[in-house]
Amino acid sequence: MGNERIVGALLRGISTGRFAHTLLFAGPAGSGKKSLAGFVVQRLFCPDSCQLCPNCTMLARGIHPDYLHIASEGSVKLEHARQLKEFLAAPPNTAAYKVALLEDCQNLTVEAGNSLLKILEDPPQASVCILTADSADNVLPTLVSRSQVYTLAPLSREVISHALEKRNVPQQRSWFLAGFSQGVLGRALKLLEDEDFWLRRQQMATEIQEILARRRNPLQSSDNWQVQPEEALDLLESWLRDMLLSQINPDYIPVNRDLQSYLDACMRNCPADKCIALLDYCAAVREYLQTRCNPRLVFDCLALKMWEV
Repeated sequence: MGNERIVGALLRGISTGRFAHTLLFAGPAGSGKKSLAGFVVQRLFCPDSCQLCPNCTMLARGIHPDYLHIASEGSVKLEHARQLKEFLAAPPNTAAYKVALLEDCQNLTVEAGNSLLKILEDPPQASVCILTADSADNVLPTLVSRSQVYTLAPLSREVISHALEKRNVPQQRSWFLAGFSQGVLGRALKLLEDEDFWLRRQQMATEIQEILARRRNPLQSSDNWQVQPEEALDLLESWLRDMLLSQINPDYIPVNRDLQSYLDACMRNCPADKCIALLDYCAAVREYLQTRCNPRLVFDCLALKMWEV
């Protein structure tokens, strides 16, 4: 959805037999990389996607001998690279190609990447290797240079809203998800089904309001936020952006408009210049966490800055 040009290019390549032996699908989690890979595998094994032939039947049951799917948790290690190489080196059994899908290549160890490079430099004729990653920038440059890269674009708010409306999502919740998901439908759908997320969001709104009004010990909230740091930062940044834009643009419609009363209370204690300063510090917090700074200290400092007048 929303990447029809990429789908069209892949279909033309498959129909003519002119496509790279290594494909790299890049995009954030939930952007559709795995779905796109499944679409390509299906068309490589059955151009008509008939769902009736042996290739389609075995794919649907997850037992096709010419398809290997490697989804590791954490690092993609040397053993995964060796497994992929051994699989692609053998000729296909029933399909026209041997196809391997390796997910999360941004997590490849250096040893695994170097091992994988050997078969990608000189791939077997009847082989296709599909790689996925959150961004091509996070994959070893030597692998990227040997791949045909397709970056999935974020979807517009309208496309996500329409998809959610088809699922009968209430308007207020649909509006929030369309803005908060940053163009990633998979993320919106995942949050939609996570009832605990909506409770955490409500709790976060309460805590932000109370900290800015100096009615809550900020260090207590810091303890809560560091449990799920990425989500906490996403929620806080969304909240601060709404507060900032609401103060400088009378026509702005907040992403968090279903919690408008909380936003109004927060803005009474947090002018635009403080919103900007806190947003800048949130960006710094992300960098600190990526360099493995102590999360407790990082969030303590953030909460204290919110508490300051």
